[in-house]
Amino acid sequence: MAVAAAARAPGVHHSGEDSVCATDEVVILVSEDVTHDRRVLACIAAYSAARLILVPADAGATRCARWRIVLQAALLMLDSIACALPLRSFLRRKWGVRFSHRAAALPVSWRSFVRAQRVAERLCATLRSVRTIHAHDLFCGIVGARLAASLGAELVYDAHEVEFHRNRTNSLLRTSFDVVAERRVVALAREVRVVNAPIASLYESLYRIPPGRVRVVLNDHFPECRSATAVEELAADRIAIVYVGAGTRGRQLDRLAQEAARLRVPVHAFFLGEVPEIAILSHWEIGAPEYQQDLLALTSRYRCAMWCCVDDVCLSYRLALPNKFFQALAIGIPVIAADGTYLAELVREQQLGLVFDGDNLEQIVADLRGPSFIDLARHACSFRQALSTGTPRI
Repeated sequence: MAVAAAARAPGVHHSGEDSVCATDEVVILVSEDVTHDRRVLACIAAYSAARLILVPADAGATRCARWRIVLQAALLMLDSIACALPLRSFLRRKWGVRFSHRAAALPVSWRSFVRAQRVAERLCATLRSVRTIHAHDLFCGIVGARLAASLGAELVYDAHEVEFHRNRTNSLLRTSFDVVAERRVVALAREVRVVNAPIASLYESLYRIPPGRVRVVLNDHFPECRSATAVEELAADRIAIVYVGAGTRGRQLDRLAQEAARLRVPVHAFFLGEVPEIAILSHWEIGAPEYQQDLLALTSRYRCAMWCCVDDVCLSYRLALPNKFFQALAIGIPVIAADGTYLAELVREQQLGLVFDGDNLEQIVADLRGPSFIDLARHACSFRQALSTGTPRI
């Protein structure tokens, strides 16, 4: 299992495959590249010195796992079976979640748990004098919990969004298995961090976490930077839809491409990673990953709105407040949110943009061309200023 540095950042020590330092006081665990992950970069910046360790969740094999690890996974499975029916009732009653599969993809979570335990064993043999372990996502949380128990360190667990119900195959037993695994992580954590108030409420009620141990850390990591052109000066016939983020499934990019082509609305996309085929075939304007200045220049020429739509396929998507939402607020443009999500509720309540129901992009385009665009842009600016004072709890 490779253990390597994930990014180059000031104040961070970097390890090679086998060269973890023995005297790190703060260790930050991540499972994927963090070059564009502003949340993790902000976490790094919060410490005067920390070691960032990449422990890829999909790396390595589970062969030759120690019998103790297999026994732990088996006991976890028994707990998850006992937990399955109460969990199903809780998620259906409170969040309307229904499961169409009983055990699909359960072996994936099983293997991930075993891999996490093997990674933890390896790190335990090399790390010493660790005071704090900061773990991002569930895989790293499992690694961090094992390390914290073995090394006597305190654990800060950043779940980000809803870790046990993401955009994947969420069968009942797989979800229950991950809930039981995460419950053990939460029990050992000094602090649990999530991205907004609704997810905090979910975690508090599901895991019965005492008040004060769950901390909301918004993904508001973008400096306020407005265009020199006043919104009133932007021509009503010059509009553009903007997308910033990964070109992964579940972001309704195919629907955007179809509707934007039909309405002849330009789409400007800044992909953090590989450019998806749909963007190329649809002839979108593709910008560089380092997009901030280009995005600001774009807002000085067009009435822009940020595409923040997702498929309602999991709790993580339904309750999320994505980075691109905060990016839109920072530059003072409205957002387009998917109906049925928490973001859509917030958009309606605070008048921060428009809600896409799957068929109404033509009306959204008309609103962007009309006087309501000016009001929405102003509300986005004022809401962003209120966030800086900590007034709204979102």
